[in-house]
Amino acid sequence: MKGFTTNHKLLSGASIAGLILIWHSAAWLLKEPLILPSPRDTLLNLLMLSGTRDFWRHLGSTLGRGLIAFGLSFLIAIAIGIPAGKSKSMDVLLRPLLVCLRSTPSMSFIILALLWFRGGNVSFFVITLVVLPVLIQNIIEGTRSIDPELREMAIVYQVKKSRLLWKVDLPSMLPFLAASVSSGLGLTWKVSVAAEVLAYPTWGIGTQMDTARIYLQTEKVFAWTIAVIIIGLIFDYLADYLLRRPFAIWKGTKDV
Repeated sequence: MKGFTTNHKLLSGASIAGLILIWHSAAWLLKEPLILPSPRDTLLNLLMLSGTRDFWRHLGSTLGRGLIAFGLSFLIAIAIGIPAGKSKSMDVLLRPLLVCLRSTPSMSFIILALLWFRGGNVSFFVITLVVLPVLIQNIIEGTRSIDPELREMAIVYQVKKSRLLWKVDLPSMLPFLAASVSSGLGLTWKVSVAAEVLAYPTWGIGTQMDTARIYLQTEKVFAWTIAVIIIGLIFDYLADYLLRRPFAIWKGTKDV
């Protein structure tokens, strides 16, 4: 198992190194920093930005909006997804709405939000509507994955509800919850930055990216993009550590 983890890290590192090499080669061949800055210039720009107070304020604003909107979406998804997973009638009733939300372009939500809200509120609205159907669908599937016979047997033997939740329900739902959190957070950062580019709040990564575009500071656009990617990687790792690993432990639990 330890060897597998080491190989996994080596492969991940090799993949990142390969992407950087391709990027460096393309920038060297093109020799047009305005179109494609080199990894070195981008990194230097990112380091320079990270040394300023405004960088962390912009970063914190985007993070705050994203996490609040995602948290709200997750709570709504739990409240809707679990009953829908247990009731086929509710699932059938809910499905057209979820399809509509998934099929509507994110840009449509952003444009509507620009008409209805101002500044950072645009991000809250758009993130919630884009992320919500992904979370609900995963939670529905997770609820359905719970073994009804195992649950019934536990109830017959009068197993405490708290133990039933920890030993039967959560181990079944955790992989779906992990997938929903990982996918949802990935969408959160994409949609949040896109909304900020158009809404132009005072503080936000999207605002800074659009400002850099206006002044033709391509290396700064890339630097902010790398910052968003790092945020995504950190939260993906946290989701893996907090949700997938407990599932691997609980999966081996056979006693109720």
